[in-house]
Amino acid sequence: MNGRAMKQSLLILMMSLVMQAPMFAESVSSKSYQKRIELLNYLRELEPIVKNFRGEDAEGKPTELNAPEGKEGFRMKKYLEAKRIYQEGLQYHFEGNFSSAYQRFLECQLGIEKMTEELSQLYILRAEEMMKTAMERKNPNNPMDKALLDISIEYGKGSYFRQDVMDLPREAPYQRRMYDPKEAHYSYNKYDIEKNMELGYKHLGLAKEARANALKVEKNLEKHQKLQPSHRKYRIDLYFGAINLARDSKANAINIYKLKYPYDNYYLNNSQAKTEASKDETGATVEGQPVKIDGVTYDFTKNPYIKYDNRLQAMFDVRVPEEYRVDHADVRGRVYELDSNNMVFMKYDQERKKALNVPAKPAQGSTTTPQQ
Repeated sequence: MNGRAMKQSLLILMMSLVMQAPMFAESVSSKSYQKRIELLNYLRELEPIVKNFRGEDAEGKPTELNAPEGKEGFRMKKYLEAKRIYQEGLQYHFEGNFSSAYQRFLECQLGIEKMTEELSQLYILRAEEMMKTAMERKNPNNPMDKALLDISIEYGKGSYFRQDVMDLPREAPYQRRMYDPKEAHYSYNKYDIEKNMELGYKHLGLAKEARANALKVEKNLEKHQKLQPSHRKYRIDLYFGAINLARDSKANAINIYKLKYPYDNYYLNNSQAKTEASKDETGATVEGQPVKIDGVTYDFTKNPYIKYDNRLQAMFDVRVPEEYRVDHADVRGRVYELDSNNMVFMKYDQERKKALNVPAKPAQGSTTTPQQ
């Protein structure tokens, strides 16, 4: 084949490829359909997150779940705006105006990207705070309360407690126990407590790495390149990955609380709703105090919504400090305030509420706490 024939063959080949290119191009209707499904999944995943962490209103005050327009938290406001834009895109999509629909969906995607970027940072900071707090003593005034490092030192196999106290053979009842039986759980749970610390910080490190990789996407583009919808999707997926890894870290911190303070939920088993009596450093008995759940104290043993197992809802689990119970609910994908309304205040069961003498929910920001 001479040079001229070769050039003609290459020209024909190039022309055929150019003519076939539109056949492989994705139609705008297909892109609109795929983006519609993608964003719906994102909005569904964001809903409990935003409801649990609504943010402050324009005046910097905490907000209620169903606050009126203008009073909602800044995160809830952004979420509602993303839903509004998404709904406009749906209308265009079903009208058959796929070009306008796709543009609206891209606007919604941009809003979701900004939200997940900020939320991933919030989750990482809260997970880090929870892990640090779980490792320390919850109640410095309680001599039985131990920090995680103290548990590792004092209750291991080679420790004084194990060798010369707990594992020392004795002839009962002539020889008394040389330790408080409520102290033994530190020894039994030592490995699990340490493992949760290890996994908690491992998940936290992976969450930080996922968020850092998302932030690098724009930096790795060439000067002539701009962020495409595929790049934004990649970043959003990484942000959600960071959020879920931070949730795993929070779950490890919650496990540490549960393992360290197994007796704190004693109030659920007595009609007075009091914590268990304890002894101070002098050996004197300290009476238990009534436990308040969202400002309410009553006989929790009669509450039909309480489950005494791993389904126990976050608001009843006082082993976890109050400021982290919303995280406890969020780890399970629950909305803390909805659970509180339904299970503590029995919002939808008025007859049961009257029968159990459940007081009214205290007003937000109120300093008074209604009691039984």
